[in-house]
Amino acid sequence: MRFHFKGTLVLLIVCLALGGYVYFYEIKGGEKREKAKEAEKQVWKFEGSDIQQIDLISQGQHISAVRKAGRDWILTSPRTLEADTDELNRLANSASNIQRESVVESNATNLAKYGLSPPKSSLEVKTKGGKQYLIDFGNSNPTGSNAYATIPGKKEVFLVSSSVVTAFDKKTDELRNQTILGFEQPEAQSLVLKSSKGELQLEKDSDDRWWLVGKEKVAADSPGVRGILNALSTGKVKEFFNEPAGEYRDLGFTNPVVDVRLTYGKNKGIKHLVIGLEKGKLQKKSPPPAPAKEAAEQAATQLYLAKDESRQDLFFVEKDLVDKLLKSRNDLRDKALASIQRWDVDSIALTNSKGNFAFIKSGGEWFLADKKKKAKWESVNAVLDVMEKPVKEWIDQPGPLSGYGLDKPQIRVILKKGPEVLADCSFGKAAKDGIYAEVRGDSSVKVADPEGLNALDKGETDFVEPPPAPADAKNKK
Repeated sequence: MRFHFKGTLVLLIVCLALGGYVYFYEIKGGEKREKAKEAEKQVWKFEGSDIQQIDLISQGQHISAVRKAGRDWILTSPRTLEADTDELNRLANSASNIQRESVVESNATNLAKYGLSPPKSSLEVKTKGGKQYLIDFGNSNPTGSNAYATIPGKKEVFLVSSSVVTAFDKKTDELRNQTILGFEQPEAQSLVLKSSKGELQLEKDSDDRWWLVGKEKVAADSPGVRGILNALSTGKVKEFFNEPAGEYRDLGFTNPVVDVRLTYGKNKGIKHLVIGLEKGKLQKKSPPPAPAKEAAEQAATQLYLAKDESRQDLFFVEKDLVDKLLKSRNDLRDKALASIQRWDVDSIALTNSKGNFAFIKSGGEWFLADKKKKAKWESVNAVLDVMEKPVKEWIDQPGPLSGYGLDKPQIRVILKKGPEVLADCSFGKAAKDGIYAEVRGDSSVKVADPEGLNALDKGETDFVEPPPAPADAKNKK
């Protein structure tokens, strides 16, 4: 037994030693060796965040980008332009991770045969410490999966992945700021839209709800307004206008198709977008005759010239964005009969032909307030459904309320959150397509959708849950 125990112990020690060897040498050691191997393949060793300047050089083109204070970049060549910071950061990270796939010649005497004298393209980077790093790219290898490269001043020719060369094959416009207006959509505080549809002024309240303001304040279609802001903040430039503006008769900015002005952030920053003529309507002062095919293509794309007043660039935006901005007051009004957040409502006062009813919400259930009777959830919910239905029509300059039966309303609904009145709505006579309604605080008379209105004119038995059946009645069944 003692010998057997010793043998088992020896086997256990051997297994532990073997396991330790496998873990520390094969697994952990393998990871370290793989990392060391990858590090050996690195052309140079620095982080993308260390790069302060990137130069992309090819035949007939030299693009320079410089990192400003912090994260942002700016193009300095071929001319000073706002840069696409995200794209430049990607290039910086790519530049810091260039790897040799394999060495072709250690002491090359004829770089021309690899397309490296002169090179097809070059990359130059400068880091925070002022160090400069260069690499030249040449022809693709026979398989096309790699390209020849060399470090200027050295004779070693090596292969890099073709994707490396492609990553730095950029045109100036690809590296420019592609955003239409640079702001975060949730930070927007106010919005003004001017177009042939009129001038609309919108403001956001502390509850993130939007309102049309002016002579009177009415609820706006908040999701619709946020959709416009999202299109402005995330939309991308379709193409840039790189010709001298002075060569054109009119750009359309004096009498724009749409003029957009918004404030955003705590400091009330301002963004101003002006959209001018369609691309196909731009005319040079001494224009050469445009080929019919080119004119037809311009008409088909329906791009519009635009400018962000905070920068010098002129660019084209798509018709889809213009259509989103061409809105009338009624287009952006809240379509619901009463502008409420359903979950905020905790009490309802209803007056109809059957009497007066008060409902309170407690623990997620509705009760008839005075008699403490549990109300039917679906019946009370139907009242809120009516209030949220889109109206058929607005009458913005109504006559006397008696003409609509609103001086002596047939039905009245008051929705509250605690002591705060969220909506006070009265219903009058039948209209052509519905029923006239008035919401306190809104000077217009609305034509409410008739569908579901019968949910407002019910009696107590329709609203209250029936009492549970007696126990003896259940047993008989």
